[in-house]
Amino acid sequence: MIYIALFRGLNVGGSHKIKMADLVAFLNRQGGEKTKHYIQSGNLVFHSDEQVHDLAQRLEPAFEKEFGFSSQIILRTLPELEAAHTAYPFDREGREQKFMMTGFARQNPNTDALAVLEVLLAEGELVAQSGNEFFFYYGNGSARSKVANLNFEKKIGTALTVRNRRTISKLIEMAADF
Repeated sequence: MIYIALFRGLNVGGSHKIKMADLVAFLNRQGGEKTKHYIQSGNLVFHSDEQVHDLAQRLEPAFEKEFGFSSQIILRTLPELEAAHTAYPFDREGREQKFMMTGFARQNPNTDALAVLEVLLAEGELVAQSGNEFFFYYGNGSARSKVANLNFEKKIGTALTVRNRRTISKLIEMAADF
């Protein structure tokens, strides 16, 4: 099975710095095969015969033991990532791709998660949900957005890691080459 691992909080704001070569080596030692990374923020594509639940349960404690801090690891299969990319509802002419983001939930969010996020939107911001994926458009950028800088775990009941459309497209392209 081809997996995409999205590590939360690596190499952000000068903290939790990890070289991607070290992260690739870690994943390969954990049974990943043909592991590749994209940019420096913890996006890995790899092959494993292990089931997603077992893999997720095993990777996080092993990561913390090896690197000395925790990072929530959100796994998606290639078909799941492709489905999330296709489902993005705000890709329209006149909108900048750099403001188009998809949030990947670690587990099922609270049933009122979308309503909670909608209340926090500023002018020019949009949010939608499909299962465990949340779609954002930050029309004025994400720097000052209440939603972009939210503690998702506290507000919607699950961790969320967010990637832009360009990153998701590249990860799909890399995974399709397996």
